[in-house]
Amino acid sequence: MEKLITHWQRPVNPLKASLALLYIVLLSGCSKINDIPIGTGYAAKNICSGYFMSGIDPDILTDRFIAPQIEPLPLLLDITINDDLQSVYVQDKIFRKRFAAEAYYREGFGCTLMHDTTKEALDAQLPTPLPYQLTEQLPWPMGKGGVGEPQPGVNYNALNTAIEKGFTKNENKTRNTMAIAVVHNNQLIAEQYAPEINADTKMIGWSMTKSFVSTLIGLLQDRGFLDITDTAPVAEWANTEKELITTKQLLHMASGLEWFEESQGPNADQGYVLHRTEDFSAFYTAQPLVAEPGTVYNYSTGASSLLGRIAQEQLGGDLADTYYFIQDALFHKINIDDAVLEFDTIGQPGSGTYLWLTARDWARMGLLYLNNGNWFGNQVLSQQWINQALTPSPSNPEYAAQIWVNTNKATWPYLPESTFAFLGHQQQSVMIVPEHNLVVVRLGYSFEDGADKLEELMTGIIAALP
Repeated sequence: MEKLITHWQRPVNPLKASLALLYIVLLSGCSKINDIPIGTGYAAKNICSGYFMSGIDPDILTDRFIAPQIEPLPLLLDITINDDLQSVYVQDKIFRKRFAAEAYYREGFGCTLMHDTTKEALDAQLPTPLPYQLTEQLPWPMGKGGVGEPQPGVNYNALNTAIEKGFTKNENKTRNTMAIAVVHNNQLIAEQYAPEINADTKMIGWSMTKSFVSTLIGLLQDRGFLDITDTAPVAEWANTEKELITTKQLLHMASGLEWFEESQGPNADQGYVLHRTEDFSAFYTAQPLVAEPGTVYNYSTGASSLLGRIAQEQLGGDLADTYYFIQDALFHKINIDDAVLEFDTIGQPGSGTYLWLTARDWARMGLLYLNNGNWFGNQVLSQQWINQALTPSPSNPEYAAQIWVNTNKATWPYLPESTFAFLGHQQQSVMIVPEHNLVVVRLGYSFEDGADKLEELMTGIIAALP
């Protein structure tokens, strides 16, 4: 990626910063100040990844994509991007270094927040990259080719109109849609990108990464590393009331552990884990048991983070073990040559949030599931795993093994009941509709509720198909 800058610093008006702090205190009391270190961590990590990996202009990243997530904190923040050090440093104008955060970019492994570590220590974690490159001449999905030849019976005018609506503003709000890709009958039939990115731009999956870690667990079960019906291999839970929690219950978000899936405020478990801790799984494993395992659905990035740790420990325990396995056993098997899974400070996978793929590669992940784990003759995932992954949880019929399902059409009333999806924050989605042999990817930075918009996009696309 061509570097845009060598050193970029966001100017901050001291008067506005002081007024912002006063506003925060008056609005919600001094407790809101506790959100500042989460805000600096969020800004540092996501500006770092968005700039160094996606190549998005830092002003656009800061003003359109980062600031709305942590309002009104952006008025306080002093942001510095350094190309030479491959880092982003963020502090607030009032407390300065007290709540500062720094994220460090490692090519092929994305950005990591630095918690009591050095760049040299982080670099020492890295394995030698595994070379793999797609052929330019081959069509998608086997190669780097784009949209294929027109398919008979597809109304391309209606299809393009439906996609265009997915990029339009919702009343006075911009949807910030960045990419839409449509796959029908195993062929990429349409794609569109925002001006800031292109077909080679990797985009964060947010909680679509949870569907990835489910896939990783499936690959391990297929190979005999574990059985999801067994108790979860978590050393800290031995001889405690948590020792009977199964891996399957973690996949179903039904471990029974206390957790608040909030990014800010007094119960910001998710925000704390992602932006203030060096170990994504430790906080979750230490939470008290508040319900009988398997009985209560409680959506948790902590559970997905622990699943990533469990997978890594089965593979050997190091970042390199996870990296080589996911490249060999999954990504390269389905013609993905530029995936980036980010890791926490101690080298555990960010399996609740931090997988970055292009829109075309997210579509490949969806196509693998559409085709029941088979990749054009190679059974990458077993049919047994696909069945388990898509079976609704007893604690929530709309949720399976880290994948959303449409049981009784409760999630998407206007789509077939067999529809299932990878879903993430800010309306990231990979929608799979077996009845229509269809995969649709939508990526972006949206802040308004978009369930109706997603269904509108899908019904418009389906109406254009034969």
